[in-house]
Amino acid sequence: MRAFLLSLLIFSTSALAANPLPAVTYCHGKTTITYSLIDPDKDGKASDVNLTVNGKTHRYMTAYSWFGSVKRPPKSFKFAVLGEREFDPLLVFDTYLQDTKNNKYVSCQ
Repeated sequence: MRAFLLSLLIFSTSALAANPLPAVTYCHGKTTITYSLIDPDKDGKASDVNLTVNGKTHRYMTAYSWFGSVKRPPKSFKFAVLGEREFDPLLVFDTYLQDTKNNKYVSCQ
């Protein structure tokens, strides 16, 4: 019985890893943004992300500290995408994204 439960747990865990959560699309005005982590470690962090802005995808680095400081990050901060132009950095929070112009991108699904 114990072996059966262990094999069931291993199967369900590998099935979850093979089927990641669907990507969320965020919107602000006419701009749409979707991101997906590339090869996240066991703790759910990844050093790179695919960032799709208005249908064009590029790969960027991520940072999990609050700009390298010892300050506590704002509540619900997950990581920063180190992109370019108005998306450097793009701050990722639990329920929204924020660019350098302080535009908030919310789920548009």
